Amino acid sequence: MKKTTFAMLLSLLLGSTAMAADEPEELLVTTLRTDKITIPGASLRRSADYLLQQIKVSDDSPDEKVRKDEILQTLRLLENSAARSKDIELGLLADYRTVVPMKPEVAALKLARGSRVDTSEVTVCIKVKVIPGASNAAALFERLKSFPSSIKPAGRSAIDVSGNPELTIINPDQYREQVVKLYAADSRLVTSALGADYRVITRGIDRQLQWVRDGLINVVIYIPYEYDVIPTHVTSYSR
Repeated sequence: MKKTTFAMLLSLLLGSTAMAADEPEELLVTTLRTDKITIPGASLRRSADYLLQQIKVSDDSPDEKVRKDEILQTLRLLENSAARSKDIELGLLADYRTVVPMKPEVAALKLARGSRVDTSEVTVCIKVKVIPGASNAAALFERLKSFPSSIKPAGRSAIDVSGNPELTIINPDQYREQVVKLYAADSRLVTSALGADYRVITRGIDRQLQWVRDGLINVVIYIPYEYDVIPTHVTSYSR
């Protein structure tokens, strides 16, 4: 039964296998860049695609059916308000990092017990698009903050902000070739500067693409490669 429920939920989240293949993959940028994260010299810094805020819709009506109905009504209110706004989009986390468009009926399938007795809740996402090159970070944060408070929940439902704003990126693998070209240019710069007596030994350029948050609305996309520069006459060496 659990497998059937999960299959139904996944099917509803992604629509169908054919549609999912055409749907752009949107992933959370879950890590904030710190001094402990080593970014190689050749990396790509760009704006994120969306600024995202998770919100929790909960209800403490004594009757479970009433709780579900009121949460569903509130989700529809969110959906209608987002449609009218033109700049707000709603999403769900299909897993720990994949964001998909929200449908109220699908979100209702993800209802969970709240922290208090006789409480049900579901977490959804509100998003605003980041315009590359625009200095609008403060306005985007304010928009995410103001939108939930503009909705009057149904019945005993409540809407609460959950956590801090996050970033998302769409189809990050599309940037792999660009990152590799940046590395190739960096490698050529090193060898040309040092001359023909040196060559570059590269490791890890085939590793999985990674990305971290860099500031308020930017991400750094990179491959965690390493390289050594050695004299051309050296045929073998150990690190």
